[in-house]
Amino acid sequence: MSILCGKPANNFQTDDGHLERIRRAELESVCEQFQPGVNVLEIGGGSGFQAAILSSSGSKITSIDIAGRKPAHKSYFTVQDYDGEKIPFPDESFDLVFSSNVLEHVRSLPSFLKEIERVLKPGGTSLHIVPSPSWRFWTSFTHYIYAVRWLLGIQQRVPGVVEPTTFRQVAKENGLTTAIKQLVLAGAHGEYPNAVSELYYFSRRRWRQVFEDTGIRVLKIHDCGVFYTGYAIMPALSIAARKRIARWLGSSCFAVTAKKNDL
Repeated sequence: MSILCGKPANNFQTDDGHLERIRRAELESVCEQFQPGVNVLEIGGGSGFQAAILSSSGSKITSIDIAGRKPAHKSYFTVQDYDGEKIPFPDESFDLVFSSNVLEHVRSLPSFLKEIERVLKPGGTSLHIVPSPSWRFWTSFTHYIYAVRWLLGIQQRVPGVVEPTTFRQVAKENGLTTAIKQLVLAGAHGEYPNAVSELYYFSRRRWRQVFEDTGIRVLKIHDCGVFYTGYAIMPALSIAARKRIARWLGSSCFAVTAKKNDL
């Protein structure tokens, strides 16, 4: 049974994998925002996993994601296609707009945030889970553990986390130079120049600046309090252990809560 804020989420049974456990833990860190009956738009719904939890917990959920995205390994909730730019709903349609690990992939954040403002009701809230510098640093660090496994063809296959390719496959399809670059360098995760620059772009100060430069009032930015990397080096590690590690190595994500500017 799914649990949100310590309360059972009815009629939603799931056998969580690594990524699902992480996404559930992220939701738990912001669960007070999702009161029963609140009308929520989720952007970047993916498999619909988080939408399914929220829906079964009493929120009214509409989930959208870009058309042509890579199919999820499992579907949990209906996720509507959209073009990634124009949200296909009238002005002032939702009480809350939610996204999880989406903003770093948006090329034009100011226009995207303004579109979110458009569909929020007066007094509405936007809530975004975003990566932190800790996630970037430790993902770059564990890249080399993953790279050795990848070179030897023994990497763990974790759905939704890493591509099940081998060094030999990449060299054959894209050339040896490309394969070596992927082996040696940790690539950028989002719409930024490189992994090093993301240490700044994923900082708390920069996330706040993006919103405030667009005229959006940030209420708070807080740690989600869970540790993980982009390579799932230890996928069996419990959430309780990840929370303890986050106290020492840093939370891998922030939750940004902002209020609609009604002026």
